[in-house]
Amino acid sequence: MNFPSEIIKIKVMLSRWYVLSVGLVMSTMLDVIAIGELLIDLIADNPGTRMEDQTTFKRFAGGAPANFIVGVRKLGHEAGLITKVGDDFFGRFLLEALEKEGVDVSQIIITNEYKTALAFVGLDESKKPSFSFYRSPCADIMLKESEINTEYIKSSKVLMYGTVSMADEPARSAIKKTIHIAKQNNVLVACDPNLRDDLWHHLDPREHLLEVLEKTDIFIPSLSEAEFITGKKGEKALEAIFEIGPDMIGLTSGEQGSRIITKEESFFAPSFKVPVVDTTGAGDAFAAGMITGLLLKLDMYDIPYFANAVSALKIMKQGAMSLPTMKEVMDFLKQRNVKISNI
Repeated sequence: MNFPSEIIKIKVMLSRWYVLSVGLVMSTMLDVIAIGELLIDLIADNPGTRMEDQTTFKRFAGGAPANFIVGVRKLGHEAGLITKVGDDFFGRFLLEALEKEGVDVSQIIITNEYKTALAFVGLDESKKPSFSFYRSPCADIMLKESEINTEYIKSSKVLMYGTVSMADEPARSAIKKTIHIAKQNNVLVACDPNLRDDLWHHLDPREHLLEVLEKTDIFIPSLSEAEFITGKKGEKALEAIFEIGPDMIGLTSGEQGSRIITKEESFFAPSFKVPVVDTTGAGDAFAAGMITGLLLKLDMYDIPYFANAVSALKIMKQGAMSLPTMKEVMDFLKQRNVKISNI
């Protein structure tokens, strides 16, 4: 199969491995790092009931970059998270949750000045979430540029970032610095935007998003997010995204399936029909599957099937970090007679 130039560029970048020469001593090189929020999801117990009438909630670890990095780790890659949490029982719970999954937490800063963020989550009758955030000020948005470890970023193959923590300073500048370091050192940069308009304090986030998208290699939005950022509709929004900077788009469309798109080709896979328990973090699971597929150098045709399987297995369980292992994904695909080459 002849790959277009955008895919070849990404595959070449992913094939590189970096040796640290100064500063940081690490026992294991990392495949993927993420930067952004690590928070508590308090998920209401009664789907289909309005939040005003909810009386009980279950505590889960959450935050889109953290969900993604747990997904990548459970699929077999060395992974770490850059963020900040409060020196409180929620922060300690989150650190223990990531350590239990084998995520590197050496770059998670603990502060006694700010509390760990919370998100109350209500599920509608179809188990789709709505969020009410308790964040400003909170620990993750107080991550500073001076707290970013250059050598840690250089140690990775892929950097993933989102936009929730970017809604506030100083975290916005810290994330921009991280992206700049990654680009300067040939680390592949990916973005799963997870746009939340209500967190931007009535500001238009597009100025900042366009700035970082210019330095982004892989963009994983919903169509509505691509349309909001570009001001265009449908396929024209995707064309506009490519003009900004990314070489590859992973487009998630829920029950309608997903696509991996380059400037020259598009690879589609339908969604798998499964019993739905909780769709919180479904997009993060897809992103973990997509990046894993690229790291494993899967055929481009297979990657959306693989990523959809990761997402399908996630939504069958409650909690955004209820993510599958590689064996669970392969067993799921085998049961549905979907063959993935190169695994």
